[in-house]
Amino acid sequence: MTRLPKQLESLARMLTYILSHRPDEFGLVLSEEGFIPIKPLLQALGTEPGWGFVRRYHLDQVAGLMSPPAFEVEGEQIRALSPEPAQLRRLPGELPPALLYAAIPPKAHTRVWEEGLKSPPDRELVLAATPELAIKLGRRRTPDPILVTVQAQAAARRGLSFTGYGEGLYLAPALPRDFLQLRPPPQAPEKPKPEKPRPTAPTPGSFTLDLPGMLQPAAKPRAKSKKSEPDWKAGTRALRKQREKGEKGKGRKD
Repeated sequence: MTRLPKQLESLARMLTYILSHRPDEFGLVLSEEGFIPIKPLLQALGTEPGWGFVRRYHLDQVAGLMSPPAFEVEGEQIRALSPEPAQLRRLPGELPPALLYAAIPPKAHTRVWEEGLKSPPDRELVLAATPELAIKLGRRRTPDPILVTVQAQAAARRGLSFTGYGEGLYLAPALPRDFLQLRPPPQAPEKPKPEKPRPTAPTPGSFTLDLPGMLQPAAKPRAKSKKSEPDWKAGTRALRKQREKGEKGKGRKD
């Protein structure tokens, strides 16, 4: 057997315990072929004291350096080869406890409140038998998960099937909103309506320019209407003009 560096040797023992003995203790579920997706495995290791350093390339090193090989990495999943993958009990149709639990990230709060819990692609929902285990699993994805209580027996009576897996885990299909209990999501704050600008009162000693009025052309002054003269003045002026004409006519004859 190839001698691994001390750090990788410890990781190999940890992987053997998870993949060949107790995946359920870490909230992990093996496929029928014994594979487990690498991402949730790294998330599980990241929350265990002393294992937060593990990255994908550490798994590749352990799988590639051990001879004979003890692990197989295939795409985005890994399984144990020696010893073989854990053969945990799977009990389809097992009557679950009255309540089961899941923990969701806050960003999924509104969606779960409206639509229920949906299973990941090609996998089943993983539910915990205790709130503490559910919160522990939820903290792998977010530091402040939201607890969801599942009315498991009520759902089973309505025809939904649950599968017991290992100790403390149950697998389930998508769960409708009717069987879930969780606190309401926070309401989005309403956007304030824009306020119309209010006219400001003029300060003492200031004046306001009436621009529309200033831009209009100035009105032309009205022509002064002639006042009507008394009749005696008009008659006197007419006699004076006739006399002047008569005097001018005599001068021409002389």
